[in-house]
Amino acid sequence: MQNIYDVNEFFGKYIEHRSQDVNANNLIEKPIFYSMLPDMLGKDVLDIGCGVGELCQYALSCGAGKVVGIDCSKNMLELARQNCSKDISFYNILMEQLSKIHDKFDIVTSELAFHYVEDFDKLISDIASLLKSGGKLIFSQEHPLVTAFKNPNHEKIDTKIDIMGKRYYLVSDYNVLGKRVVKWNVNGVIKYHRNFTDIINTLTRHGFVIDQLFESYADEEVIKKEPKYKYQNDRPYFLFICATLK
Repeated sequence: MQNIYDVNEFFGKYIEHRSQDVNANNLIEKPIFYSMLPDMLGKDVLDIGCGVGELCQYALSCGAGKVVGIDCSKNMLELARQNCSKDISFYNILMEQLSKIHDKFDIVTSELAFHYVEDFDKLISDIASLLKSGGKLIFSQEHPLVTAFKNPNHEKIDTKIDIMGKRYYLVSDYNVLGKRVVKWNVNGVIKYHRNFTDIINTLTRHGFVIDQLFESYADEEVIKKEPKYKYQNDRPYFLFICATLK
């Protein structure tokens, strides 16, 4: 897995972006994601790709029992340990290395991390092995319509056009799964595209039942704060899934 968050140039730009109140993470992703979370009272929670530990701290505030956060980025974990409760355990573990964890959990969460993982089948299999029977997986990722476009030049190009006040997006390579190299803060960021067929079938193949599925949107209050988010009516940014292990 590419560890772009420990590249100083990228990390600095990312933290600057996330420190702003008006961004897609704060206004769109988090409200939807947190609305999907189950009761955490007394539950053991694992957050995959925990970043600076916001979700871990929230779980603890909701009365969770054991809370564990893992991330590939030492930069992220340093901030998490500085800003979060000492009752939370943070580990520098890749998503591809979940076999290093030997505990069982009631809830596994992950925000905007799974699109960085090449082997989605192994990831979901590993998560299933960490969940107790009836345990829940809640995750968000970039929407397949966002990750689909495959640009062989790896340069950021305009994939939209405005016609008579309506915005249209270029969607190609949707059923061409696999690696994408994009510019996001810096050049050469590696992500992996999966369509809905691959995502849903992988989950069900490993014993998960889909409870909820949402595609991101912006309500009127959000659009007032940032008008460009109205275009999620044309192409959503994020996909959210809550699933239960049978």
